[in-house]
Amino acid sequence: MKKLLLFSAIAFLSSCSINRIYLTVETKLQIEKAGLDIKQLQFYNSEEIVLARQLSKGELKVAEGKVRIENGKSIEEIIIPANTPGVCELNDEKTLKVSFDKGDGKSIPFLVERKGDMVTTESYFKIGAKKWIRTSKGQQVGKVDYQGQVYNLVGGANSRLMIDKSVLNKVDRNTHVAKGRKL
Repeated sequence: MKKLLLFSAIAFLSSCSINRIYLTVETKLQIEKAGLDIKQLQFYNSEEIVLARQLSKGELKVAEGKVRIENGKSIEEIIIPANTPGVCELNDEKTLKVSFDKGDGKSIPFLVERKGDMVTTESYFKIGAKKWIRTSKGQQVGKVDYQGQVYNLVGGANSRLMIDKSVLNKVDRNTHVAKGRKL
């Protein structure tokens, strides 16, 4: 019975993302070259994103996220589950700001991932932060502006943007196959 449940869970999870691909620099260029507006595409996050910040006593009543008490401190958490749909609010060459929730200032930056010091056409759009620090346990924690506050990115530091594969079907391709040359 446990094996059947595990198999069902794996099949469900794989079917959720089988029709999605990671957004790369090359894919973004193809979409833009075809005349499609990036702001009209549906985006998804590849893994759960967790933002957290410590609240002051005066902020306790206005917190929008889930509030929990940790060591006597009030912590506000905002959780964005994996595969949550989002829309692009800002698009420039190296950054996409995607909002997964309605409201002002509720967007998260996704930056072109560097391989070494280089950006390649295969580079993904990975979650970005103003500043990254490593905890004593080796975990990466980023500082992210969200709703006019600075939150700690405590989960999802490797989250990447995904799009539906069907978007690529809308891209016009001008393909030429060389026939070769003979003497």
